[in-house]
Amino acid sequence: MATSQRAFQPNTELPQHFASTLKAQPKAIDLEHVSVSQLLGRDYVFLNSREIELPLKNPAVLHSLLDDLIQQLELAETHTVAVSVDESLTGALTFVRHDLTWYRHKVCRVESITISHPEQHEFMEMIWRCSTAAVTIY
Repeated sequence: MATSQRAFQPNTELPQHFASTLKAQPKAIDLEHVSVSQLLGRDYVFLNSREIELPLKNPAVLHSLLDDLIQQLELAETHTVAVSVDESLTGALTFVRHDLTWYRHKVCRVESITISHPEQHEFMEMIWRCSTAAVTIY
């Protein structure tokens, strides 16, 4: 007995409630909001978190964004440290270090850690203040 019914009807439109919850993910990180400091054998890549919202809950997109950024900046993957920087209206700084794990020259894991220890925070601030806008470097 043949029927013309299909289990899945072709439909190119997303249901309205689902479509409104999707956020557009950036295809690349804009270098205008990135600075780099090459100190102590490491390449510190600082990301302005007011302008760049890393998709931490979407690892595949996050890994791809960071891979592309590091390639674009022509940095050595094993020596690169990514750091999000947020400066409050009062000038207080918050740093989140993103530890990158690599597999076959691609980011395969990111562990994000807020810098809260005063000495680590002071060190990170010093490196950030020594950083140069990526747009002028590359």
